[in-house]
Amino acid sequence: MIKRILDIFYKTRTYYGDDFDWSNYTKRSYYRRLINNVQDQYHTTPQLGEVIFDDEQKKVINRGVPLHPNQLLLLEAIGILSPESVHEAGCGAGDHLASISIVYPHVQCAGGDRARSQLDLALSRHPNLSGSLGLQDITMPYSRRWPRSELVYTQAVVMHIHTAVSHFVALSNLARMTKKYLLLIENFQSHNFVSDINNLFGNGHFANWDELHMHRLDASSGSKALIVSKMPLDLPKIHNDRQLREHSCRSVRRLKKANIDSDNGTFGYSY
Repeated sequence: MIKRILDIFYKTRTYYGDDFDWSNYTKRSYYRRLINNVQDQYHTTPQLGEVIFDDEQKKVINRGVPLHPNQLLLLEAIGILSPESVHEAGCGAGDHLASISIVYPHVQCAGGDRARSQLDLALSRHPNLSGSLGLQDITMPYSRRWPRSELVYTQAVVMHIHTAVSHFVALSNLARMTKKYLLLIENFQSHNFVSDINNLFGNGHFANWDELHMHRLDASSGSKALIVSKMPLDLPKIHNDRQLREHSCRSVRRLKKANIDSDNGTFGYSY
């Protein structure tokens, strides 16, 4: 009986078949997650000189307290791709952008989030980001006021977007914002990212893209990311979603929802 009640609760949570419940993502809840899930093992931002990128090994060398594997992945990706500017869509509390500004002070950083409370939290934690953040909902129609950068990235953002065709809109917007690279650090069972991106590009939904190249980045931390690039890179090529999901614990629920979301798409203009 208890199992049945738990199953019903699990399947009726706001984010089971819909977007993440952002109203619950408050300053208090952020700090609760930070203390319980992160700070007991990792630092949220490094100190100056604690983290450097070794160009020969193509990896981040951490001389201080360990950072989260996804954060090390992001820092390694920036070291490998060498962008002059980066933009984080869904920047939350700004810890990733703050880390980038410390490790790569020459890189111009910007970020957007749909919640003003998150931007307030980011600026309270990292005042140096003042003037670099703005309200942004990547499921809205594209805005010419959004900043464009050589590298645009997300970290656990698109995986939460499931309403109608919103994740297609988000991916199309992200592709339009970037000048060179789109870096996705996501749960790759939550959407059929490779298949969906191929459909968007092949049917004209990636504005200003003449070529499409997808690569897998395996960081020294063990985390992995999908790099969508306007040019070929010296990294393993990705041709299908199965390659991204290798060595992942299979989630039937997520994969089923990913297929449903993919089937919602109507691409291009044909009959």
